[in-house]
Amino acid sequence: MKIKTFFNSRKIWVSRKDTYNWSNRAGNSWPCSTISGKSLFIETDKGDLVDLLVNGKPDKGDIDGWELSAFINDILKETN
Repeated sequence: MKIKTFFNSRKIWVSRKDTYNWSNRAGNSWPCSTISGKSLFIETDKGDLVDLLVNGKPDKGDIDGWELSAFINDILKETN
């Protein structure tokens, strides 16, 4: 996982292994995960999602927004 911060925006690169590990944590798994095992590129600006690539391609609406938000919040907590 790699995170770069530029003023109010963030760019986050996440591997397939990272999403799998996050969604299958012991005691804190995400059943029916839509991101598990997928690589992600996430770009935010002032907290708003401005770009999302799933396995290198634009998201077609297959990613659950609540799950993506929880994932972003968790990884940002871990890196602070």
